[in-house]
Amino acid sequence: MRAWAEAATLAKSAVGYNAGTLNRTRQAGVTTVEVFDGADCGWTTHQDPDKANRTVRTVDDAADWPISHPRCRRAFGPRPDLTGSTSAASGMT
Repeated sequence: MRAWAEAATLAKSAVGYNAGTLNRTRQAGVTTVEVFDGADCGWTTHQDPDKANRTVRTVDDAADWPISHPRCRRAFGPRPDLTGSTSAASGMT
């Protein structure tokens, strides 16, 4: 029970932290973020072949997948230098 509670707490705090980052990003008028995550972490699940780390995603896509699994290390960095929409898995330019 303790391990489950710890994982749930960490997941909730990661989702909350990322939601805050994305909300402030939207408020600033920025539409894209860079994803920082584990090298092997997939976008929707840990096993997803669409790897998340160092990709550029829209704020809306990032809000849909603030983390991909319990204990996920995902974070987002606003990219005001990029304008327009990006594809879901575009690399950094």
